[in-house]
Amino acid sequence: MSDAYVYSVFYVFYIPVGHALQCLFVWGWPDPYLPNLLSNAPIGLTAMALGTFLTRYLDQMNFNDTVDDFLKSSFSMGDESRDSGEEEKNYVSFAVMIATGLWSFILSNLINTPSKKK
Repeated sequence: MSDAYVYSVFYVFYIPVGHALQCLFVWGWPDPYLPNLLSNAPIGLTAMALGTFLTRYLDQMNFNDTVDDFLKSSFSMGDESRDSGEEEKNYVSFAVMIATGLWSFILSNLINTPSKKK
């Protein structure tokens, strides 16, 4: 099973949970909950599509090895386990998490911030 597939399946189930957590801790619970969830669902779906695409793309370009080589050559650090046959770090997950987090943050602010009334 590919990483992109696992990511997309997980994210489909996470959309309502993530929305509920955002409502509880950031925006406040909306009075009509379901319309608010439906207006925010495209944010989660586009983030899922972006994350799935980035995961597959970064895996195909060997992003983990590229970052590990960069860290080794530039900062004398990185994952030494690749040479010893152990499991390597997953920099793809970090990059996807940052990209989808920024995407969701920006769109959530655009959708959920109340308009200023003059």
